[in-house]
Amino acid sequence: MENKVEHALNALQAAGFRLTKQRSVIIKYLVENRMFPTHPTAEAIYEDLKDTPDQISLATVYNTLETLVNTKLVLAIDNKTDGKMHYDWFGTPHYHVICTNCGKIVDANNFSLHELPSLAAQATGYLIGSYQVEVRGICPECQVKLGLKK
Repeated sequence: MENKVEHALNALQAAGFRLTKQRSVIIKYLVENRMFPTHPTAEAIYEDLKDTPDQISLATVYNTLETLVNTKLVLAIDNKTDGKMHYDWFGTPHYHVICTNCGKIVDANNFSLHELPSLAAQATGYLIGSYQVEVRGICPECQVKLGLKK
């Protein structure tokens, strides 16, 4: 069975894109660094990869992320707190819980999202092509800071 990085690279190639070294490095970064304190921005990805020997520019990061979002390998998440897009490799269906105070984004998968597209199609008559679920609230740390929880 191919690993997650190989799967993502094969999917990108199947979508008609060349597998450049820079794209491969960015995909590997997103797949292998799943447990970010918050999902990375393009700038954070660039900062982490700029000193690698692969000569990755900020423009390359933005262009690669756009390609990955368009091919549905990566999700773009607007947490509306910092004014920046955050990115998440979408290997398995999950939803995001976003703190409206600090902007922290957490993956959650405590229930199945597999039926959501068919349920949405049945309810609306739409032909569902993709979906993204976000839940917003205040994280435990901010609840304490804001005096909402002891």
